[in-house]
Amino acid sequence: MNRIGVLNSVRLLKGYTIWKTMDVFSWRSFIYLLVFSHLITPLVSLFVWQTVTAEGQEVGGWGSSQFLIYYLAIVMVRQLTVSYEHHMLGMQIYNGELTNLLLKHHHLLYVVIGENLAVKMVSYTVSIPLIIALWVWLAPDNTPSFTRVCLFILTVINACILRFLWLYLLTLAAFWTEKTQSVVNAGEVAIFFIGGEVAPLFLIQGGFSDWLYSLPFYGMLGFPAEVLTGTRGISIIHGLSLQYGWIIILNLFSTFLYNKGIKRYSALGG
Repeated sequence: MNRIGVLNSVRLLKGYTIWKTMDVFSWRSFIYLLVFSHLITPLVSLFVWQTVTAEGQEVGGWGSSQFLIYYLAIVMVRQLTVSYEHHMLGMQIYNGELTNLLLKHHHLLYVVIGENLAVKMVSYTVSIPLIIALWVWLAPDNTPSFTRVCLFILTVINACILRFLWLYLLTLAAFWTEKTQSVVNAGEVAIFFIGGEVAPLFLIQGGFSDWLYSLPFYGMLGFPAEVLTGTRGISIIHGLSLQYGWIIILNLFSTFLYNKGIKRYSALGG
């Protein structure tokens, strides 16, 4: 793609983002409700581990302070990587609105990404103040270094792309089934249990634990949180390679599934 093509793509994406932001803001109460609901599970996990490590106790070499920073990071990652493609693209497939979008002279992804960015912008109006308030209220003893914060920002950006591609891939199931919500919920459960939210992955013992570090869920949640926490033995190169590798894989899978789904949608008269 040449320079003019890139500039046109940026303008198109910017236009969709602004337009969709105004649309999403009209039903912002639903987004705000989801923001608060996403706070519950990491805070519950935080208070559980805070209780376990009370009075100077340690688990896996971590004390109360490490678990506090880790779960504050989990809260940040969950809130900053928010993605609701199943509520938007899924409904457009079901109610036939996708037909009008397919008639436009550009790829559907421009609309989907614009909606994703719009949802993020609206949710950030609540989630970022909440994150700051939580950090001030809980007041961790150890402040992450500037280097760790910079690496954390990079890994969160990658996690945003990963989570978007993962939920976009699952949402494409709407071309074949009306139970997309169940499919997406199963994907969210996978992130919760084996992404590092229930417990940091290094606490999981056994041969299965090695596989967890090779799955995309670690790159979506646990890896950025461990970067900010400063987990000993963490491999930045492995984590970044994992994120970029799965971004490529999920992009290829979603492209394949999208092409198959569009053919089925057209064949059924969409």
